[in-house]
This record gives sequence, C-alpha cells and structure tokens, in this order.
Amino acid sequence: TTTTTTTTTTEATEATPRARSGLTAYLEDAIRFAGGSIPVSEYVREALTHPEHGYYMRGDVFGAKGDFVTSPEISQVFGELVGVWAALQYEALGSPETLRVVEFGPGRGTLMADLLRGTSKFKKFSDAMSVHFIEVSPALRKIQAETLRCEDVEMTSAGAGDGLRVPKNVTRDENMKNSASVNQSSTSASAKLPVGEARARGTSGINGASVSWHDGLESVPSGPTLVIAHEFFDALPVRQFQRTERGWCEKLVTIDSDLLETDADAEKTTSPKPEKVPGRELEMVLSPGPTPASHMLVSRRLKGVPQHIVDGLRLLELSPPSLSLWDRLAERIEQHSGAVLAIDYGEEGPLGDTLEAIKDHKFVHVLDSPGEADLSAYVDFGALRQIIDEKPNSGVTCHGPITQQQFLLSLGLIPRLEKLVENATSEAQADELIKGCERLVSDSKGDAEANEPPGMGVRYKAMCLVSRGLPKPAGF
Repeated sequence: TTTTTTTTTTEATEATPRARSGLTAYLEDAIRFAGGSIPVSEYVREALTHPEHGYYMRGDVFGAKGDFVTSPEISQVFGELVGVWAALQYEALGSPETLRVVEFGPGRGTLMADLLRGTSKFKKFSDAMSVHFIEVSPALRKIQAETLRCEDVEMTSAGAGDGLRVPKNVTRDENMKNSASVNQSSTSASAKLPVGEARARGTSGINGASVSWHDGLESVPSGPTLVIAHEFFDALPVRQFQRTERGWCEKLVTIDSDLLETDADAEKTTSPKPEKVPGRELEMVLSPGPTPASHMLVSRRLKGVPQHIVDGLRLLELSPPSLSLWDRLAERIEQHSGAVLAIDYGEEGPLGDTLEAIKDHKFVHVLDSPGEADLSAYVDFGALRQIIDEKPNSGVTCHGPITQQQFLLSLGLIPRLEKLVENATSEAQADELIKGCERLVSDSKGDAEANEPPGMGVRYKAMCLVSRGLPKPAGF
C-alpha cells in the first residue's frame, strides 16, 4: 500500500506544471488559450507593451543607465537638425496658422526638446506648432513632461484613472485583413479625425507650445501635420516565416513543453522537440503548414521582387503593424497636408530573421527574460515604400530611404557642429560634441574590445512622405 501511494503521489507531482510568474505566466495563459502557440508578433507586443510587465512600462530604459542609446541622446545636433527639417517643411506647406507636430515613441522627449529649443527663434513656426506625443507608457509620459519643462500637465477625462491601460494601437496586428490589403481603396480613418481626446495636456516651458499625449493618431486634431518617427518602427511587432517543403510556415512561440503535457504524455510522443536551453521557459517552433498570415503576407511582399532574390530566400520577416501605420500616415497627410519623417535602422529588404534583444547594453536571446529586454527588428523600408507604390493615384509621394549620414550632412551638420565647438566652454566639451556627431554620421563598424560603438551613419536610414505637390523634402 505504501509503495502504491508513493507512486501515485510521485506521478501526480510530475504531472503538475511548475508555476510561472510575471509576464511568463501571462504568456503561458495566452499560449494555452491559443491552442499551444502564438505568433512571434504577439510575443513581441506583450514583451514590450504589456500594461504591467511590458519593457516600456518599466520607466526610463534609455541612455547609458538603460539598455540602449539613441541618436538624440548622443548629440543635441540630431534633434536640432530634425527641427531644421520641420521648419523647412512648414515653409513648404505655405506657413499655415496651425501645425500639428506629432512624434511616435518619443522616449525621454529629448529629440522634441532639442527641436523646440533649436527652432525657438523661428517665431512664426513656434507660434503655429502644437506638440502631440503618441505614447502608451505612463512612466515615459511623465519623463517627457519633465524634459519639455511642462509644469501644468492636466489629465483629461480620457486619461483619468486609466494610467496602465494599453490601447489596441499600432503595436497590434489582429486586423490582418486590413494589413494585407491596404492597397485597396477604403473609407479613410483620417477623414473622421479626431476620434476621442488626448490623455493629458500641458505647455512646454521651452517655447510655450501646447503639448498633448495620445494613445494613437486618431485623437490628434485635424490640420497640417508633420510626423516624426525616430526608432519607432523597429519596435513594432514582426511575423517571421520560413520556407519549407510544406510551403512558407510561420515561426511560433510556445511554452516549455513540460507545461503543455505531462511526463506520461511525453512518453507517448515520438515527434522531435526543440532543444531545451536551461533557464529558458519559451521555445520557437514552426507551424505544421502555411498559416493565414503566410498566405496573405508573403506573396504580397515578394510581388515585384526579382526572381533570383525570391529563390534565394529561406526566411522572411514582415511587420503588419508597420505597413498599416505607414498607410494611415499617408492617409493623414493626403487629407490634411504635411509630411512624415521616419528614421530607423533597416534595409531595402526583403529581410530574414533580424529580431534581436538587448539587455544592459548586451545582446541576449529574444526568448530570454521576456519583458526585461528591448526587442527590435530591422525596418523593411522596401515594404513601406511598396504601400505607396501600389496606390499611384494617392495624394502622397515617398522619398528615400537615404542614409542618416546623407540626411544629416545635407541639413547642415558640419556648420552646426563648427558653431557649437566654437562656443564650447572647454576642450572636453568640444571633444564630446565632435565624437557625438562623428558617431551620428560614421560608417565605422566599431570595436567591441576597445569599447568603441559602431557608427550610425549608414546603418540608419531616413524615409519621407510628403503631400503631393510639395517639393522634394529637405534633407532628401
């Protein structure tokens, strides 16, 4: 009797899944509910923007004390030159009385602060502009308000008592049908703007501009608009596909197989399983065959791509939320006039597996420590341009991509740097200014052993949308 009881207890213990906590526990529930796996895109979205455990909900993740450093944090010149671009585009629009300057994913707000300060002497531009941040993180909203010296921030009815809600915004790709057919004519969402209201409002102490925080583009008031998306598209979720004998199968994320079956079930299974890594509770697997996303997205992206390139592809990475957002931005400026500037690291594409994770300034596996590492992927600029090319009669034109080096140099980086060095208060300050600008435009691969970071001049690209009829945008 004792032996039987002991055996039964042992079997019961072995059949009980070990407990998880935090984001991993949430992902376990999501995976179980989905039938055993979720797309890579859903994993990325939850890891970055889950209202409680998401990476960007943690607070300040930027700079030397965070996990990565962006161009505005490296040199004030970056934000100042984006300000030059904005002021010149404002003039190209005919200097309208009101101008909505929208920034997606503004981080600490450093870029916008430098833009406001750098353009403060252009009174007509400063008087016309209002700032609109698209930001889902309550913690980052607070930091942005401090950076822009907003001392009178007030929550609106939309933001009151709802600080941790993450809206169904541009990070989601559940509208797969819309993402796969954005080239078809439809009722423009922009025509209904604004929908809802800002979550908070204030006034910048830098130049007196009104500042508003939004969940998405829909609540930004209508009117001429300039949109800035710096290192934003790289953080939008991606789907990944792999060519197999069964066709283009989709990469999926599943929980450690101990959670999906008991040991008794495992003994009955003869199919191979992914190799387990100690300490890693998630695994990457392939769908048994092509998924609906494979059917809708792969052929569309590869349309027009030279056959020899298609034949050589084994992996393909696409971001439905990026395609959907780019289309919505085009609709916005087509209806209300304006321009969109996207600066990010990426390539012409098509792209393979570029998804990567950074924690404490070091690369880690994308499935390690979900919610504690920054996840990002190269931007497929060719896919973004394809959205516009498929609508030749639209009221927008697309320029680029060009390298960040070309963009910043054409806007006057060198003369601006010379002026700053001339006014530097010390040799150390002058050296810091020079090193910062060199990194912004350098094509150096860096030297990890010498602690020299790679240059951003070629790896980062700039792309611009402008309303039809406007001249070639500044910097391009």
